[in-house]
Amino acid sequence: MDQMNEFSMEKVTSFYDSLAQDYDSMIDFEKRFIWEKPVFNVLVSKYNIRSAVDAGCGTGFHSLLLAWLGVRVTAIDGSTNMVFRLKEHALEMNLNIEPVVSDFQHLSDTVQQKVDAVFCLGNTLPHLLSDAELNQALTNFKSVLNEQGVVILQLLNYKQIMKKKERIQNVKERDGKIYVRFYDYLDDAIAFNMLTLGQKENQMVHELQTTMLNPVTLSRLQHHLSNAGFTQIELFGSLSFEPFDDEASHDLVIVAS
Repeated sequence: MDQMNEFSMEKVTSFYDSLAQDYDSMIDFEKRFIWEKPVFNVLVSKYNIRSAVDAGCGTGFHSLLLAWLGVRVTAIDGSTNMVFRLKEHALEMNLNIEPVVSDFQHLSDTVQQKVDAVFCLGNTLPHLLSDAELNQALTNFKSVLNEQGVVILQLLNYKQIMKKKERIQNVKERDGKIYVRFYDYLDDAIAFNMLTLGQKENQMVHELQTTMLNPVTLSRLQHHLSNAGFTQIELFGSLSFEPFDDEASHDLVIVAS
């Protein structure tokens, strides 16, 4: 994967460090918190989750939801700026979360206590650009789980994306800025671009950030999960447990134990 080899995890970290200031606005942080509370309440109850790792926590949206539901959360992200924003949110909301700046390759060294669940949501997993990185991350996820623990993965349905190859993914206008998310399709990878447009001193200014995505499909993920020692796999089209359709579902959600 020549194109992806040019992108180290340091470049991925730099990409998200640069987005951290605007990230909450981009994802509709406050509105999503209200919408997704009932979904996570069901998840926590269904899988009896009392402790969890949020791998790729970003500014802490899912970590905060889990902590609000009484789950003991270790929140991990490679971006220092993202973790700093998480700390601010936790302080504002008076929630106790253990924040850690780390990559997934050192997860088993970072998490000292076994947990009931590892969450890796928001299309985080495709930032791992090689089979070796995917295998190591999933192996590390399993290593920190209790015997009955689960890993919950949420990513885009790349079978559908690679079939359609639509370039513009979405355009959002928030707080005086316009965010354009678009893809460049390479031979074996996707360049994920974020274009931010805004006004400065009555002039239009823009900033373009790019990182690489590994368009990992269900069949490949099942192979990696098996290699990591997961034997029971449930498939869904969303965190609300909608059925997964590889031709129609926008998301792929996997619960593995």
